[in-house]
Amino acid sequence: MADLRGAYLGSGKMSVEDLDDPKGLIFVGNVSALTYEAQTQEIEDQDYTTPGGGMDASVVRVTGMNINYTAKHFKKANIARALYGSAVDVAAGTVTGEPHKAFPGSMVKLAYPGATDVVVTPAGGGAAWVLDTDYTLSPAGYPVFTEGGAAAAGDIDVEVNYSYAKHATIQALVQSGKRFRVVFEGLNEARSGKPMVIEAHRVNHSPASLSVIGDEFQGMDFSAKIEKDATKVGTGISQYLMIQDVE
Repeated sequence: MADLRGAYLGSGKMSVEDLDDPKGLIFVGNVSALTYEAQTQEIEDQDYTTPGGGMDASVVRVTGMNINYTAKHFKKANIARALYGSAVDVAAGTVTGEPHKAFPGSMVKLAYPGATDVVVTPAGGGAAWVLDTDYTLSPAGYPVFTEGGAAAAGDIDVEVNYSYAKHATIQALVQSGKRFRVVFEGLNEARSGKPMVIEAHRVNHSPASLSVIGDEFQGMDFSAKIEKDATKVGTGISQYLMIQDVE
């Protein structure tokens, strides 16, 4: 039967599953580029039998296959995967008596971001410092001590009371070597949105770049290698990659 498939203009959803802690496929979010690229080794034998040379024989070996993609959504799982990290959710809460040093013109980073109801007091006791006179608050809620306020003498021990917002904490470079299953549920707009599903069974990511300042929407550029999945067995069954293209 003739294959009537033609042009491809793709969009779709990419999902990953942690093979060490499988909890189903998790949607990566918006992905602006996705490519699958075979890596090859070329072995050539030149023809020495006639003047001018030429090729007597050649062999092309596939040495691997890479996946490259750009994730546009800064989800905690994407950031953790980019930085070989772990991600945990932290519930909102309060802190009492967090110790810091106050210097004029300096900011102190509190243990938790999104601080509200911030109160700064001298560590030895005394009246609370005055907001917008002795200190201001950064966008993350951190105290920034004024030049002419109560911190003018410098090196002053203070305590900070505050409430903080729910947030995610990502610890970088604590989980290297994780493997993922990667599934792309593609839609071919040139064929009225017919599905094309691509599954890479076992994928090893390299650390990704994390761009956070710029004049355009930022993203994370991932590169990864598809490894052999020994659990996939059978005649004609790929241990690397499978594509299912709906007619």
